[in-house]
Amino acid sequence: MKDLHISAKRQKSELKWFAACFCIAVLINVSSIIIYKTPWSEVFTQLLWVLVIACILYALSIAFRLVIYMLKRLF
Repeated sequence: MKDLHISAKRQKSELKWFAACFCIAVLINVSSIIIYKTPWSEVFTQLLWVLVIACILYALSIAFRLVIYMLKRLF
């Protein structure tokens, strides 16, 4: 079976994408704390949900980038 090698440049790029998704998820959490006037301790207690939302956002970004790649390749 052939080994799959991912370059360091690609790994850094994907890490930046995931960090951006995580920051967006944290901002969503902070904005919901402000809107619903809940305790600020939820920033830490809801961290697992923030991570789940970040993973969902990352998956959506992968799907979006894949569609863009396919369209560029098609035309």
